[in-house]
Amino acid sequence: MTVRRALTVADDLGYDPAIDAGILEAHRDGLVAAASALVTGAFAEAALGGAPRSLAIGLHLDLPPGLAPPEAEREIRAQLRRFEEIRGAPPTHVDGHRHVHAVPAVLEALLRVAGPLGLRVRALDPSMRDRIRAAGARACDAFLGDAALRPCWTAERLLAAAAALPAGTTEIMLHPGRTPTHVRTSFGAEREIELAAAVDPRVREGFRRAGVAIVDCLPE
Repeated sequence: MTVRRALTVADDLGYDPAIDAGILEAHRDGLVAAASALVTGAFAEAALGGAPRSLAIGLHLDLPPGLAPPEAEREIRAQLRRFEEIRGAPPTHVDGHRHVHAVPAVLEALLRVAGPLGLRVRALDPSMRDRIRAAGARACDAFLGDAALRPCWTAERLLAAAAALPAGTTEIMLHPGRTPTHVRTSFGAEREIELAAAVDPRVREGFRRAGVAIVDCLPE
């Protein structure tokens, strides 16, 4: 029997209180099983401290451009420490704000940290997945999500994704949220559309009918 799982991750927890409220709503009432949290901003403590333990939370790395591997490694370790200080537990996974973790110098540094810890790292394509696994870190079998689409996810697109999901565990990246109230971002109102899709009852039912399990971690 083919096993198909969707590891549904909401990005940008800790970015803005309105975004955080939407992410928690999408977890409580909808499709979201995990979130990736920024720890560098003013809202990190409230977001990480207030999120329920039922939400699997990872680190959403926020790094300046142009870092060499040693510099990137120092900053990654610092953000990991900050995450644990706030949450009281290590992150369930690591990825990057605007996919900064996929920049070659950053990925090199990240894998030196994540490999020995066995952390899950977001893999954007099969080549990246294989490199992550070769370093001793973990990665999902496939990835879906495109922040360049405004929005990426509607209910109809999520239903189509569920029907076509491959075998194994696919990470689905979402950006649900309420319209930001504090940060300036070009990706604001679209978050409301993704939130509506994530909490649409048809979507959960569609995943169930397609035989896709919603999970918050990779199987052991």
